[in-house]
Amino acid sequence: MTNSVAPRADVPSKGPGIADRNTPFLRDYWYVAAFSDEITRTPIRRTILGEDILLYRTQDGLPVAMQNRCPHRSFPLHKGFLKGDRIVCNYHGIEFNPDGSCGHVPSLGTAPPAIRLDRYPLEEDGPLTWIWMGDASAPDYSRLVRMEWCTSPQWAFVKGAMYVKANYLGLHENLMDLTHFLFTHGKWNIVKPEHILDRPVLKEQDDMIVQEEVHENAEPPAERMEKLGMTGPFTMFVSQTVKIPGLHQGLTRTTDNSNPPKQDVQHIIHILTPETANTMHYLWAIAYDAVLHDDTFANTMQQVGAAVFEEDKVVLEDIEEVYRRDHRPDFREKIIRTDKGGIQLLRMFSRMAAAEQESALVP
Repeated sequence: MTNSVAPRADVPSKGPGIADRNTPFLRDYWYVAAFSDEITRTPIRRTILGEDILLYRTQDGLPVAMQNRCPHRSFPLHKGFLKGDRIVCNYHGIEFNPDGSCGHVPSLGTAPPAIRLDRYPLEEDGPLTWIWMGDASAPDYSRLVRMEWCTSPQWAFVKGAMYVKANYLGLHENLMDLTHFLFTHGKWNIVKPEHILDRPVLKEQDDMIVQEEVHENAEPPAERMEKLGMTGPFTMFVSQTVKIPGLHQGLTRTTDNSNPPKQDVQHIIHILTPETANTMHYLWAIAYDAVLHDDTFANTMQQVGAAVFEEDKVVLEDIEEVYRRDHRPDFREKIIRTDKGGIQLLRMFSRMAAAEQESALVP
């Protein structure tokens, strides 16, 4: 006889109305094309929402984003070279202006207006260069999320980037569920075992998700607390805010037992720029408003951040591999209590995608 446990009927599964790998990309939003210091006078290529994009800077320092495909014979323009502000195709020498128009066709001696490149609106905000992936003639600047840490001298930050072979929605789910910290990031002592039982408060309004939770008797890095003159016990407030599909804003506010209490505030910025349904560009930054000019501390924070987020990358890529191998059409992931924030977020993205697809059908 084989012992078996009947599946519980009261454990729900993912189903309709929850965004997944088959949900169309949300295009009427801003995404981070690159860190600003990545875009130089050397042309580079970046694939965003499945589109092949060329990035470079003009002689005046303005960033340019255009279709990375010569309309003549489809040569990739990032393998060309710059001639002043023009990108020159390295196949037949056709030149294109920063606005996408043709500047010169050597074999014709003219610049036919019909030969042109699609261009993408860009907006720089401190270390970030945002790209509008919707209608290039009507970028919606109200959907651009600006962050004070980008530009204020009262903030310092460390940053990093990695290429992840996984769907971007999985990273959103990962970031909404901090219970994985005890296991995936266990060696860093970010949370205690009792903290995974804390119940976050979830707020949703106007296509925005905010999740908040409080951890008592937290154990932040002792070296940092010592530098700030903070003494335990510590209380840590943690929040996650998502307004647009390409950005996940985290916040930690640690309060100590001093009189009056001291606080340590950090913004943990996760930038998710989908490349394809199964790959993404993951850029991150940690911003802080104390110990601003300590290079040793900054280097330690950067190294720890990179190591922690690399652990997430490994988990997400392992999951993606399982998705690739398992083709059971009836398989549905189960949902437990701690998934609430992630599921609400995926439902929001599903509604946003449906609304965008519907508006595209309206003449």
